[in-house]
Amino acid sequence: MDYVFLIIGSLVIITCFYFIISPFFTAGEISAAGPETEGEKLTIEQVYSAVNELEMDFLMKKITREDFEKLKENYQLLAAEMVKEETQGRKMEHLPENKKKIKDAEAEAEILRELKMLRQQKG
Repeated sequence: MDYVFLIIGSLVIITCFYFIISPFFTAGEISAAGPETEGEKLTIEQVYSAVNELEMDFLMKKITREDFEKLKENYQLLAAEMVKEETQGRKMEHLPENKKKIKDAEAEAEILRELKMLRQQKG
């Protein structure tokens, strides 16, 4: 009877040792391509959450006002570009080529007007 407990205990210890040691030898085989492909595409929600974090850091006085304003403006411009690309992608699927160029020019002119108004309001 003692031999049965000795054999079962040895098997349990060897199994535990295997599960503890095996990840160290198989860690190099895991492909790192999965997380990179998922994280490459930046979403609008991520941009807005970054702006919210910046605002929180500013309110907690972790960053200066100038840095906050500069970073916030950069993130807002990035979000505007992403929205522009998204809306243009939807609209351009249904428009002929010459109308696409006209719409591009109009969209860029509108964005420039909006940026000019924002800069005037700041200054």
